[in-house]
Amino acid sequence: MKIQPIFQILYELQNKTSLKGRWYDKNDGHSIDGVLELDNSKVIYALPAEYKKEIKPFHLIALKDLKETNKNLIVLSEQIFPTIRDRLREMGINYIDSTGNCFIQINDWHFLIDGLRAPSKKSVQKNGFTRTGLILTFHFLNDENYLNTTYRQIAEDYKISLGNVNKIINSLKEQNYIAKGKNKTLRIINRDKLLEQWILEYDEKLKPTLFLGEFRFINEYAKDWTKVPLGVNSQWGGEPAGDLLTNYLQPAELTLYTKENSMDLIKKLKIAPGKGNLKIYSRFWMFNDKRPNVVPTILVYADLVNTGDPRNIETAKMLIDGLFRD
Repeated sequence: MKIQPIFQILYELQNKTSLKGRWYDKNDGHSIDGVLELDNSKVIYALPAEYKKEIKPFHLIALKDLKETNKNLIVLSEQIFPTIRDRLREMGINYIDSTGNCFIQINDWHFLIDGLRAPSKKSVQKNGFTRTGLILTFHFLNDENYLNTTYRQIAEDYKISLGNVNKIINSLKEQNYIAKGKNKTLRIINRDKLLEQWILEYDEKLKPTLFLGEFRFINEYAKDWTKVPLGVNSQWGGEPAGDLLTNYLQPAELTLYTKENSMDLIKKLKIAPGKGNLKIYSRFWMFNDKRPNVVPTILVYADLVNTGDPRNIETAKMLIDGLFRD
C-alpha cells in the first residue's frame, strides 16, 4: 500500500471539510485494504476503506460487491472522474480524491464537494496499447495461440508492418503481460490486469476511431430490435449482446459492429442517420466468431462496464465467470 498518496488525500479532505482522517492498513486477510477513521472533534467513525490509484468503470463491479459486505465503505483515490463520482453516489459509496472532491454520507454526516479538477498529466503511450496494439491484444486475449503465429502472418492478417508487430509484442513483454513458457512458446501472464488495461484503453483510444455513426430505425424494428436481419457481416455488442447472453437486460441503447459500410446498412436495415438509439462501429478483429450474432464476450463486457451504468455493470458482472471460457 502506498501511504503517501493516502496522506495527500486526507490532507485535502481536512482542508476542505475540517475532518481529520487516520488510515490503518488491514493485514489480516480481509477483502478491504484498510480502515479509515474520520474525526470531526465530536464523533469518530471507523469506515471500511479501499484505495485505488484511479477509479475506472470496470472497478465499479468489485466496489459494488465490497459495498454489499461493508456497509459504510469509503474509497480513496488519487483521481475520480466526474461520471465515476456520479455512479459512486448512485451506488451509495463514499469517496474522497486527492483534489478534495468527496461524498461522505454516514448517519448525520452529509459532505459533498464536487467539481474540483486535478492538473492534467501527460501519459507515455506504450506500443501494446496504441490503436493497432489494442487490436492485436484483443486477438491475443481471445486466442492465446495467436501469440505464436509468425510475425509475417500477423502482419498479413492485420495489414500492418512486421516492425509494428515486433514492437507491440515486445511492449507487452516489457509490461509483463506475456512471457515464454517451458516449451518456449509465448503465453499471457497477468491476464486480469491485461484485460483491465485493454478495457480502459479500448474505450479511450480504439472505440472512437471505429464509430460509423448514430442512427434510428424507420420501420418495425424500432419496436423490436431482435427481429433486425443482421446477416453474416454484423453483430450485436453492448446492451443487446448483454441481453442475448444473460436474458437479464432490457437494452436502451443498441450497439452494432459490422464489416459493411454505412450506406449499405442504411438500405439493408432501413435506418436513418441522426439522433437515435443505434450506434454502429466497424468490426476490427480478424478471427472467427463463436456466435454469429454477438461479438466476443470480452468486447461485450468492455462495452457494458465502460458505460458506468449500474444496470449494465450488473449485467457485465454476470458475464465474468465465463469471460475466458466462451
